[in-house]
Amino acid sequence: MLSLNRFMLLPMVAIALTLTMEVSAVAQQAPLPVREHPSVELGVDYNYVHTNAPPGGCGCFSLNGGDAWAAYKITDSVAVVGQFSAQHASAVLGSGTDATLVSYEFGPRYSFAKSRKFVPFAQALLGGATLLSGSGLLTTSSGTSSAFAMTLGGGLDIRLTRHLSLRPAELDYFYTRFPNGGNDHQNNLRVAAGMNYRF
Repeated sequence: MLSLNRFMLLPMVAIALTLTMEVSAVAQQAPLPVREHPSVELGVDYNYVHTNAPPGGCGCFSLNGGDAWAAYKITDSVAVVGQFSAQHASAVLGSGTDATLVSYEFGPRYSFAKSRKFVPFAQALLGGATLLSGSGLLTTSSGTSSAFAMTLGGGLDIRLTRHLSLRPAELDYFYTRFPNGGNDHQNNLRVAAGMNYRF
């Protein structure tokens, strides 16, 4: 009877050892999930804005400048963004009048993180803008006006390292409501490119 019990015990010990080794191997190959996206991002961009502030017709001209933004990621895909930007144009439409456009906007951003390297995103930002200019661009006597501003658009981030990313292109519809003696709104195009850092 003793030899029979020993004979039955050996296969059970072998099975237990095998299961232990399998569980250990699986644990090494499949570690606990780690949050892929850090929770805070900071970025700076170059901006090109094509606008039509003067009243009547197109009256189109271009401004150049930049922006700085911060994003807090609620999930790996959804973030809340705050952005401050400023652009400037000299001698607008040959008038000798300079213009500086400053905006501050906030809103959600959604990142389509299907790849570890390429991350396209879309965002909708709302806020305000201030236009500083001489005579001829605005109907206000002071040459300064503040108005509602909205940005709808998206772009692409390319991850260079775990923390640093390149933003080669961002394209936005940039809507403002400055008084211009006509329809009192502007349909602007904003193009941006820059870098961002994730913590």
